[in-house]
Amino acid sequence: MRGVDRILIVLAGLLLLLITQTIYLLNYRRQVKQISSQLSFIMEHDSRKRIVTQLKPKEIGRLVQDCNNLLSRQSAMGEQFSRKNQEMNLAVTSLSHDIRTPLTSLDGYLQLALRTEAEQEKERYVRLAQSRIQQIIKLVDELFLYTKLQNPEYSLELQPVDVMEVLKRNLFTFIDDFTRSGEEPELRLPEHSPRVMGELHALERIFTNIIGNYFIHGEGTLAIEVEDRQDVLGIRFTNRLKAGSRVDTEKIFTRFYKEDPSRTRHSSGLGLSIVKALMEKMNGHAEAGCTADTFSIRIGFSKRGEEHGHEHPSQG
Repeated sequence: MRGVDRILIVLAGLLLLLITQTIYLLNYRRQVKQISSQLSFIMEHDSRKRIVTQLKPKEIGRLVQDCNNLLSRQSAMGEQFSRKNQEMNLAVTSLSHDIRTPLTSLDGYLQLALRTEAEQEKERYVRLAQSRIQQIIKLVDELFLYTKLQNPEYSLELQPVDVMEVLKRNLFTFIDDFTRSGEEPELRLPEHSPRVMGELHALERIFTNIIGNYFIHGEGTLAIEVEDRQDVLGIRFTNRLKAGSRVDTEKIFTRFYKEDPSRTRHSSGLGLSIVKALMEKMNGHAEAGCTADTFSIRIGFSKRGEEHGHEHPSQG
């Protein structure tokens, strides 16, 4: 009987193990069904819910964690897409308004030019129409450049450039604007001409946009100071703000940012965002500072490769 008892005990143990395994497998299957059902609900209703289970075997717990991580990533991507879509809608609205304004005045000037008999008046309206055409060209050009700069694969061919020469040349192009304002720039430049790793046309656009921003939003004297350090050359542009002006230094380099969105001032709102993007393409940086009544922009260039400047002369 002892042998039979042992066999019965073994069989009972095997039966208990089989029942336990069956219950475990049924529970495993039930949890997989629950996960599938929750996933279907989340996908169908675009829900922010996450998958939960009452019992978590090791494999099920890992599956739930991976699914929730994937859902969190998908949710973040959805929010980013929604935010980008909203920004794009605002951008299209802003650009449509920016371009429509000079187009409307362009049409008006051309009609006036056609109706007037006096040659002097006709020439004046034609000149005004030409100025509006130039505004439109500038807006489209800035949008095209900004779009190119957003491509991670777009790069600039860097070489040592005499940055002081480029700065002085760009300041000279604004001589009429400085004359009309009655202000002369206050320059604190080094005696020697340091070279930076940059690209000529990018540098010209950077200086043009920064100085142009001063004439639109600033007043008083434009102070330009060069900070020449061992590896970095910094250039700071400082001016007073116009009375009532508000500047958000956290957003000033973002695309389509405008101090006052209701007034275009013939600006696309892309000028300083282009400055920042171009500086980053040249391994530099741009930052802004603001006090109660002053505003400053500082750009920093890398001077690496400066000693090879004679081997690779600057363009222009």
